[in-house]
Amino acid sequence: MTGGLVATVPIRSLREGKSRLEGALLPTVRSALIRRMLLGVVSAINESLAVEAVGVVSPDQETLELAQSLGPQVVPIEQPAGAPGLNPALERGRTWAAERHATGVLILFGDLPLLAAADVQHIVRRDAPVVISPDRHGTGTNAILLRSDESATSEFRFLFGPGSYQRHVDEAHRLGLEVATSVTPGTAIDLDTPDDLRLLGVEPETCNEHNFETIRVRLQRSAAR
Repeated sequence: MTGGLVATVPIRSLREGKSRLEGALLPTVRSALIRRMLLGVVSAINESLAVEAVGVVSPDQETLELAQSLGPQVVPIEQPAGAPGLNPALERGRTWAAERHATGVLILFGDLPLLAAADVQHIVRRDAPVVISPDRHGTGTNAILLRSDESATSEFRFLFGPGSYQRHVDEAHRLGLEVATSVTPGTAIDLDTPDDLRLLGVEPETCNEHNFETIRVRLQRSAAR
């Protein structure tokens, strides 16, 4: 089926991602957390019933194989080795959405440990050509929805990095596009650093996949109340 809203989740690698956690976590624990967060994000998107397909964009074969195993609604999208980095991954996802004649593409990152279906629904309910979810500091960008019924969204430039939330707002205004903001606990908290782990109640030196998962579920339920 084509023609509906789709989501894309870019992820660099199950083993080499989250470099700012290197040294704080054992490599096996870091890989397990990356994998668990990706599964949680994909599950939240699917449970939202807000999109017709989820594309996982990665240059990493292990990640693509994992995506392939997650059911027919999840599509592995290989990022060309000659075009590394986040922006090329996002453009590859946007091309995939256009090939499906999607009505829009929702970009969510794979490091949102508290993401739930309600967070995804909150973004999609915002009635604007561009919807942006800032991080908890209000400066970064953790999700963007671009609706295809406004032709100018195809010209929207991805401007990730420090201060990206305001840069993305300015980019939408440059194109004459209305912007809505979606702020929820699940999109506000991304996990990049040891301090982010501590915010979730996990000390890096004691972190493992099991205690992280227990705390993640508890916090996710608390945020939904």
